[in-house]
Formats: sequence, C-alpha cells, structure tokens
Amino acid sequence: MKKNTTELGKVIAEARENLGISQRELSRRANMDCAEVSRIESGKRLKPNVLYLKGIAETLNLSMVDLMKLAGYNEIEIDWGQDFADRRSTRDYQRQIESFSKFYFDVLQDIEDRRKVDFSIKGGIADLIDKIELAKISNKEISNDEILERLKELIPMIRPNLEKFDKSKYPSFDNGVFPKMEIKSNIKYNTITGKIIDKEK
Repeated sequence: MKKNTTELGKVIAEARENLGISQRELSRRANMDCAEVSRIESGKRLKPNVLYLKGIAETLNLSMVDLMKLAGYNEIEIDWGQDFADRRSTRDYQRQIESFSKFYFDVLQDIEDRRKVDFSIKGGIADLIDKIELAKISNKEISNDEILERLKELIPMIRPNLEKFDKSKYPSFDNGVFPKMEIKSNIKYNTITGKIIDKEK
C-alpha cells in the first residue's frame, strides 16, 4: 500500500511539474485543500478520496483508473456499480477513443494488405489462364505438371488472407467508459404474419 501511494504521489507530482503549476494552484483547480495535495504527493495520505483524485486527474489530464489503482483501490471499487462518472476522467475517455482509433486503422491496413495479396493471386491465375489459352491457340500442349506447379505457387499466397485478425490488436474495452445499456423499443415483430407491430398504437 505504501509503495503504491508513494508511486501515486510521484505520478501526480511529476504531472503537476510538467504543467508548471504549484501544489497550491493544483489544489485550487482541483477544488481541494493544498495540505491534502502535499500529503498525497509525499505519500502520507493513504488511499485519497475518490473526489480528490477525480479533481487531480482532470486538472493534470491523468487517467482516473490509473490513479485509483496506484491509490490502492481494488477492481470492484473501480469497475463495479451503475454510475462511473466519479471513477473515470477525461483522459480515460480519450484513451478509450485512441484505442478504438488505432484498431480502426489497423483493420484498414489489414484489409489493404489482404487486397495486395488478392491482386498477386489474381495475377498468377491470369498468367496461368493466358498460358493455357496460348497453348490452345498455337495447338501446343501445356502439361499437367506445369499447371500443378503454378497452382502450388499460388496456394501459399492465399494463406495470409485465410488467417484471422490478430487479437492482440483488438481495442481495450473499459466498462466504465461504455457501461452496458439497455435499449428499449416499442417495436415488435410478428413472426407469424411477418409484420411490424408498434406497441404504442
């Protein structure tokens, strides 16, 4: 606990100094007592109040989740419940958006890479078709072995496109940023008649 709190103090002090503000200015912006900021940074305050951490996180653009972990809050205290507003900072939302943005561009790159492979395979098949048609026009025979060899060259080229997307590139998902939502609808579907029913009518 002491180590975590001391680490918490170091993270906060470093972020504050990087912004070039004093403990007094931090306390003013975070709406808390200056002495409390000093206690947290020095490691004397064990497990600071969540509201204080929220004010610090927003002022210094730090992750509320990271600060709570460093302060010794457990996963249940961080992730359990209905309202996560006091346990997530703007930085947590930004980090979630960045994670999904990176995933989006990784998927686009993966699609582009697979498209290049497809063009290579298409070129190989077109080349093989040309050889067969040319042999037909010039009344020459193309051996089965020659066709087989070309097909054997194409098969390994197909394999990368059959692989699943790398799961390590999936975005992180924070339930506190995107809590489960119940979507209610007044629309029902009658499977017998195939018609949509509006329950409000």
